[in-house]
Amino acid sequence: MLRFAEELLLLLLRDESGELAFVPETHLHHALAGAVLMDLALENRIDTDLDKLTLVDAAPLEDDILDAVLAQIAASAETHDAEYWVRRIAGEGERIRAAALARMVRAGVLQSAQEGAIEPSRQLSRARRYPAADGKAQQEVRLRVMRVLFADDIPNPRDIVIICLADACGIFQKMLTKAELEDARVRIDLVGRMDLIGQAVTRAVRSSGREAAARPALAAKRIPRVKGLPILGSAREAAEDVRAFLTEQYLKLGPVFEIRLLHRRMLVLAGPEANRFVQRHGRRYLSSHRPWRGFADGLDASRLILSMDGPEHVRFRKAFAQPLSQARFHENLAAAADIACKHAAAWPLDRPMSPLRALQGIIADQMGVILAGASAEEYLDDMVFFLETLLKTVVTKQLPAFLFARKFRKAHARLDELAQKTMEAHRPGGAFHGVDNMVSSVLDLHDADPQFFPETDVKAMLLAPYLVGIETVGNTCAFALYCVLKHSDLKCKITAEADALFVGGPPTLEKLRKLDVTHRAALESMRMYPAAPVMFRSTSNSFEFAGCRIPAGKPLFVATTVTHRLPEFFPDPDRFDIDRYLPERAEHRQANAYVPFGVGTHKCLGAGFAEAQVLVTLAAMLHAAEIVMDPPDYELKVSNVPTPRPAKSFRLKVKGLRQTVGQG
Repeated sequence: MLRFAEELLLLLLRDESGELAFVPETHLHHALAGAVLMDLALENRIDTDLDKLTLVDAAPLEDDILDAVLAQIAASAETHDAEYWVRRIAGEGERIRAAALARMVRAGVLQSAQEGAIEPSRQLSRARRYPAADGKAQQEVRLRVMRVLFADDIPNPRDIVIICLADACGIFQKMLTKAELEDARVRIDLVGRMDLIGQAVTRAVRSSGREAAARPALAAKRIPRVKGLPILGSAREAAEDVRAFLTEQYLKLGPVFEIRLLHRRMLVLAGPEANRFVQRHGRRYLSSHRPWRGFADGLDASRLILSMDGPEHVRFRKAFAQPLSQARFHENLAAAADIACKHAAAWPLDRPMSPLRALQGIIADQMGVILAGASAEEYLDDMVFFLETLLKTVVTKQLPAFLFARKFRKAHARLDELAQKTMEAHRPGGAFHGVDNMVSSVLDLHDADPQFFPETDVKAMLLAPYLVGIETVGNTCAFALYCVLKHSDLKCKITAEADALFVGGPPTLEKLRKLDVTHRAALESMRMYPAAPVMFRSTSNSFEFAGCRIPAGKPLFVATTVTHRLPEFFPDPDRFDIDRYLPERAEHRQANAYVPFGVGTHKCLGAGFAEAQVLVTLAAMLHAAEIVMDPPDYELKVSNVPTPRPAKSFRLKVKGLRQTVGQG
């Protein structure tokens, strides 16, 4: 049977969005503390009366949540009442919450969703029941509570506890309408008087509220401003190296500050503090709609995943999680590797070339085949121009749109043509009708709910993965290729792994998992040169952060990858060191430290797909051709317009095709 803490959290779970309804953190932590104490009481480990809580049995229960609290009670030299222990254990409320959610995922009551979110399992969603320790299905807590409140059922001891705890921390205000709460208030109060620990929780919550009200309010700190040049502000420093600039300001000013980029003032949240905040509270306080709605407008769409928030965003992510997953890329592993090999083998011999456009061609070809059944490489030039123009003129507002209007219209028309051809190929009679891929998922959602997902948005959704892929994955591959070519010993090891990938036939998932050095090199290149160093957001609700009040309606950057340059996470951060990712160091596993694909609810939906794509593309190129940097001692320069990518001065040569191509 679920513990009380777990059932309390289930009451807060919003099925439609996969998140917990907001209640004040202090209230929730007190209620979770009371839940643990009540479980200990039912297990005959403690006893309570009006004056004291006493230890009955200190024997552990082999329960990670309960045993930690039981040990504290057993170690206390003094006897205290239940309210004392509720207040003390509330300090561990976050640990209890995380452990309870994780346990429900392991038990199959909940399942993990995107970026740390959770959602009911199919069993809970459909049958509203979940397994109990004795093998009998337990009726879902929400139904039991509603029956007690509105059907006059005689409450059992478990339901009494849950109702007391839920009322103490304000959960019923989230579950019930105002009229329903008024109808149920007498019943709630009656049930609440039946449990001593529940009463202790209520007293502790009310007491903490009075204490907070009695404390003098601390004046919010003034948000520090970065001094900039007249007219330019900090635009020049940001254009040269935005991540280094933001890291420097973080170290000087702390996790929140304001910068000016020409005529625009932007708030910046930075460092691990910002990443933790976005991970835990981004859904409530930050919005993607305002900063990205112009991008959607540029595609003639009402919205994209980039520009969506709330339940509709969750619905979109669920619909497209599988076709953009790492597993889907793995299903097409051999085709993706073959595309990269053929492109690299076709590059001009012994002639300096800038690799970025060539890499974008590989990515466009791979994504077309995997997501839509056919290559989209013939539209590459239109994609690149269209995307870079939107980023420069709408998102970052670096240049006025009228400079590119005529050519932009032509590129837009070409992309409309691509979207239309793609849809027709997947409709009845088309070459790819019935094929399970990204396009079929898009069309299925449109057919099921054309009002929610109209045809104008369909076209945009078909194009968005191409645009995002050629920009982020293309740039990431270019950075990774530089890092490998710069370190000759590393290149030799990766080439050997790449050749092994093709031994005995096309690449397989088993062989892919043996690309250890290649994988660690790709991870380190993404740490040093993340393709998306900041996230664009606006504040949907005001909030407190690092002692400063952040008002609603403000545009801001979340400088997520500042942590990549902090020595407390990555010692000697300017050194390229793939051993950071060995199991004994695992520096990237530190919470909120390594975030090349963003953090929070808008973390890149195709992050796993992209990581596998970088790995396979890098290995396939080195397997197919002998590639060197030109000149060999070139030091990387980064262009940050419109997004970070190697400057055009980064060039390479293909010295020849390798004899291993096609063997096996």
